[in-house]
Amino acid sequence: MTPNTNDTGTELLSRLKAGDEQAFTQIYNLYWEKLFFIAHKRLQSAEDAKEIVQNVFFALWQKRQHLEIQNLPFYLAAMTRYAIYRHLANEKRKAGLHRKFWGQKQDAGDFDLDNKQLLDLLMHFSESLPENYRIVFLHHKLMDEPLASVAEQLGVSPRTAERYVGKVMNIMRHRLQKLDSPLFFIFF
Repeated sequence: MTPNTNDTGTELLSRLKAGDEQAFTQIYNLYWEKLFFIAHKRLQSAEDAKEIVQNVFFALWQKRQHLEIQNLPFYLAAMTRYAIYRHLANEKRKAGLHRKFWGQKQDAGDFDLDNKQLLDLLMHFSESLPENYRIVFLHHKLMDEPLASVAEQLGVSPRTAERYVGKVMNIMRHRLQKLDSPLFFIFF
């Protein structure tokens, strides 16, 4: 996972630090396949691996001015590994939340079949949402946590969390309308 010469790598890093988009593109073209391979090998999911690689390069671009990189290939591989670890930890946490949520609701026995079907639909739809949207939806809308608390968990402002809620609700309305179901009218 090395460029043709160390001089080329050093030059690319200097240009990247200066904000040169062509240097960033060259770095991306040199390393994206190798990083994708690392992520895919560990996650066994092409979609998740693509997202990991995209996030690694996004972080590289965002932090470019403040980074002191000695060895770009090792640095990118380490960023990818840590992104994989975070992804796996998030998946484990989500699975725990899902079990906790469903366990509490099933023990309570306080909802009927229509509500359970609606909840199943909403949970299914939420799986395709971006990570932050899904967290806001699950915690704020389904588990009734205060929006300020959810925003703090995500590390975003309450206003940003409100925008997430608005976008999620529009997505959910649109998806439920497509079903042309009486459940749409119950929920909205």
